[in-house]
Amino acid sequence: MKKLLAMLFGAVLNFIYFFFKLNKTQNKVAFISRQSETPSLDFRYIIDEVKTNYPQYEVEVLCKMIPSGLGGKVKYLGEMLRQMKALATSRVVVIDGYCILVSMLRHKKDLKVIQIWHALGAFKRFGKSILDMQGGKSTAMAEAFKMHNNYDFIASSGDKCVPYFAEAFGQPEEKFIPIGIPRMDYLTDAVENERIKAEILKAYPALDNGKRNILYVPTFRDNDEDTAELRRATEELVNQVDYSEYNLIVKHHVVDTNLEEIYTDSRTNQQTGQLFTGTDFMAVADYCITDYSSILYEALLKNLPVYIFCFDSDKYIDERGFYIDFWLDIPALYSKNAAEICDFISKGKRADVQKEAEFKADYVNKKYASITAEYGKLIDELIRNTYDNRYNYNL
Repeated sequence: MKKLLAMLFGAVLNFIYFFFKLNKTQNKVAFISRQSETPSLDFRYIIDEVKTNYPQYEVEVLCKMIPSGLGGKVKYLGEMLRQMKALATSRVVVIDGYCILVSMLRHKKDLKVIQIWHALGAFKRFGKSILDMQGGKSTAMAEAFKMHNNYDFIASSGDKCVPYFAEAFGQPEEKFIPIGIPRMDYLTDAVENERIKAEILKAYPALDNGKRNILYVPTFRDNDEDTAELRRATEELVNQVDYSEYNLIVKHHVVDTNLEEIYTDSRTNQQTGQLFTGTDFMAVADYCITDYSSILYEALLKNLPVYIFCFDSDKYIDERGFYIDFWLDIPALYSKNAAEICDFISKGKRADVQKEAEFKADYVNKKYASITAEYGKLIDELIRNTYDNRYNYNL
């Protein structure tokens, strides 16, 4: 029944979209996301590149999360109409997650879609890799909603990620462009990092106390029981840090609370807010603690030592699964208890440096001085219909 309703929904969408497609295609780039209410770091970098170096092209940005509740979802239909118009009138569309309209609609032949997935590297299994499994969609629903369909190019941060993402998207490897992800420019830009560091210290002056900063960035848990366990583990970590030597920054996942908690001279929470991302906080971090988040790739690109606080690994790994060997491949130190994690840090222990270098070369390989500039060139050539496939994997 659900599959039939999905197919009917698709037919209605395509009927409406037919009339939008009567509009003339413009030399326009549209950025569409339901991951947040504002453009992501990747989007911002490419938008700035296009506006600065290719001002002849119009830029349209549509970022809107799907609200919870029936009323919110009904209101989101208006956003879908705006997305339809953008898809019908643009030559290039950039997305950072699954977009219903991109996958389900029948587009004009001259539209090119670039998928820049919101997670760096290949880590947790997702998409078509977990169909009919816990946490995944059913095969029937994926087919009915044409999940991850209609992509012309799919970004990848490294060559070794391509086979994994090809499986997740159900797309041939030839569609992948392993030229990196724009945020990799941000992570390796000393000037930009000094700027964001200054902003963080202005917002949280207590961090400017000469102590080293520990950043804890756990991934979200998708049920109340697991979320409560994460809260318990976070409290354990907060209680174990030696605040005579370190500050602790806890940054919750955007799907969770998106809250940042700053601990400095005691276990008492000194300050909270929702001003920065976990990636931003790496500008002031000396160590990174995570669990099952792909943010570890960003930490490694920043040359931060990584520690895996895997207090619920027995349950999490069995339920979700990873593309890489969680215990052997990641250049990090692991522990299920906060005291040992803090002990690793206090004793200056970190993963083997050679292993870190090899891992980065495979999964977050910065091949170009400016990855963002390469995306600008790609978009320009797609609009002018002169692209020569030079970025495509194995072509």
